Amino acid sequence: MGSSLSCPSFRGVKMTEEIYPMPFFVNLNVSDLAASSKFYQETLGFKNIFTMPGPGGKPALVHLRWSKYADLLISSPRDGKPVPEPRGAGVSLSFQMLERFDGSVDALAEQAKARGANILSGPLDQPWNVRELTVLDPDGYRLVFTAPLNTNLGFEEVVKRAAGGE
Repeated sequence: MGSSLSCPSFRGVKMTEEIYPMPFFVNLNVSDLAASSKFYQETLGFKNIFTMPGPGGKPALVHLRWSKYADLLISSPRDGKPVPEPRGAGVSLSFQMLERFDGSVDALAEQAKARGANILSGPLDQPWNVRELTVLDPDGYRLVFTAPLNTNLGFEEVVKRAAGGE
C-alpha cells in the first residue's frame, strides 16, 4: 500500500483529516444520521473526517475518527427502510483513550454524562488492567472506552491478575 494522503477534497467532498488505507473499520447503520453524527462528535469527541452525500445531495455516510486507525463509519440504510432491531446485539466496539481527553476515561465520562449520554457502566477498574467506560449510542450500539491502569505490567502479570492471582 502507498503512503497516506492529505486530501483537502475527494470528488468534491471536503476532507478534514489525513486519509489513509484502513485495514479494518466498522459501518453502523443508524436511524438518524444527523443526530448520531452530532452525538459521536459533541458527546464523545470523535472527529468528522468527511460527510458523503447520497442521492439528491442528502448526507448518506459520515466518516468519523477516534484516533489514527480507529475509524468508524455511520450511515443511513441504503434502501431507506428502518434499521432492523436489535442493533448491535452482543457486539461492543472498543476504543483506547490514548491521547483523547488526556487519556482519562473519567474525563470522557463527565462530558458524556453532562451531555445526556446513556452510560451503561463505569468508569470501572477491570482485572485485565484497564479502566473502562461503557456507553450506548442513540441506536443502542455499545461503545467501550478504555485506558490502561498500570503501563509497567507485563502481559503475563496482567493475565495472572485477571485470572485472580496476585
